[in-house]
Amino acid sequence: MYVFKFTAEIAVLEISASKYFINAIKIENPEEKLNGGINGKRPNRGDITPLLSGNDYCRLPHIYRLICLLGDYFSGKIVDFGDIPVDFSSYSDFTGKMLGALRNVKYGKTCSYKELAISAGYGKKYSRACAAAMSANKTPIIIPCHRIIYSTGKPGGYSGGGGVHFKTALLSLERN
Repeated sequence: MYVFKFTAEIAVLEISASKYFINAIKIENPEEKLNGGINGKRPNRGDITPLLSGNDYCRLPHIYRLICLLGDYFSGKIVDFGDIPVDFSSYSDFTGKMLGALRNVKYGKTCSYKELAISAGYGKKYSRACAAAMSANKTPIIIPCHRIIYSTGKPGGYSGGGGVHFKTALLSLERN
């Protein structure tokens, strides 16, 4: 298992990866970052705290690709994380299907829990179960659960780290 930290303007991401997959992203200190940065520093493209050596980045191209995409993402560029391999092995079939369907919600777009349940092949009655599946997401941002909102247009909850304030910050970043 490899672990590294990626520092962006609005959060610090602790990323766990295996030789083949991204396993988890833990969002650290988003409240502090959203309120002016850490120690007044606001990096543009993202700083990397390497817990990996330079050779690891060469041997693990999915990690290098993720770092590049995260830098672009937090700089406000449109990116697609769809080719980043994510480990789905710990999810139930239902959650895996929901998170797989979620990967199709593109940058700057949102959809409701009901719409996502329908797009994953379930009926509109599965919207609450869809919300529960979103809360199990271990790789927020790559699997963009922040793009799923209530049918009323309100943001809904966010268990990816940082709560609803961080969710609305990500949505705002994608709108601009």
